Amino acid sequence: MGMAWRGRVGVLVVVALTAGCTTPRERMMRRLGPAAQIASASIDNLGWCRDGKRIESARFTAIVTTYDKDGKSYTDRQEMVADFKADTIAATGGTPQGAWRAVADDDGKFKLKADDDVDEARVTDRMAPTLAILLHRLRGPYNLLGKSERARTARTVSVDGQDVVRVSVDGDNRKAIAYYFDTASGILKFVTAGADRPGGDGTVTVYQYDSLPDGVAFPNRIKVTHIGRHVLVGDRGVFEIEISNVSF
Repeated sequence: MGMAWRGRVGVLVVVALTAGCTTPRERMMRRLGPAAQIASASIDNLGWCRDGKRIESARFTAIVTTYDKDGKSYTDRQEMVADFKADTIAATGGTPQGAWRAVADDDGKFKLKADDDVDEARVTDRMAPTLAILLHRLRGPYNLLGKSERARTARTVSVDGQDVVRVSVDGDNRKAIAYYFDTASGILKFVTAGADRPGGDGTVTVYQYDSLPDGVAFPNRIKVTHIGRHVLVGDRGVFEIEISNVSF
């Protein structure tokens, strides 16, 4: 009994020492699993890390267009702050009736402060789901290094005539089912949620990027549509965010 216990302790010590010898890069690659090659390329090409530290927050101006179930759109200008360390996103906007400020977090909580005459229910209906999705999409491939999603498979497929690497994930399928990365650059192109095939009841997010100073890439447009009947990227919009004036 005593010998068995000593042997077990020895195994634990070896494991602990081995874990301590791994580099941050090796730990990241292990976490990414089958998506290690493409997802690490995506993270590298975003350029969000400097001297071993990742960008913790981003401020930007957002032109926000949301669509109701009938396809009618509403567009306004907002100032946003995405706090990647706290997993929150804040938006400040206004209506003809007054100003408002909203904060959403990664757990789906939404808080709104508004002037007395603002229709809070309308702002909440519009911005609560939009901000929750936007926070997740802004993190992009970094979601695969978090606690709630793990890469399951990685394979090359074609979407909209583009060759991309599809990475399926375990986790909350309402947030993400699969990530699609450009085969050449590794940049994230699409994210599906709710469904992952034409005709499904889900959404697809489409990314465009800007090249910023110091080699940083950041989305300048994030568009979310319903999945199409015969194609993955449909034409019925959920929301669209145009991003400018980015600072970190």
